[in-house]
Amino acid sequence: MRLVNWSYAKRYNIKAIFDEFPHVVVWFRQIGGYYFIYTMKGLTKDHIPERRDYVRMEYLLNKDLGMLEAYKERKYKV
Repeated sequence: MRLVNWSYAKRYNIKAIFDEFPHVVVWFRQIGGYYFIYTMKGLTKDHIPERRDYVRMEYLLNKDLGMLEAYKERKYKV
């Protein structure tokens, strides 16, 4: 999976698109020193991400923003 594009949105959110789910816009919010998935727009019944996909998306975005260390130190880990 690759992070195709991301941009800042209203109220300190970030919206991102990933190559494995190009029809889905993933919205992230910041908590502590890292970003986590808040919501997704454009999901279909045929192609729903699994938990490992969510973790990979969060990992890629935080890596791109330079917040990977804070993400790795989060409380809840899979």
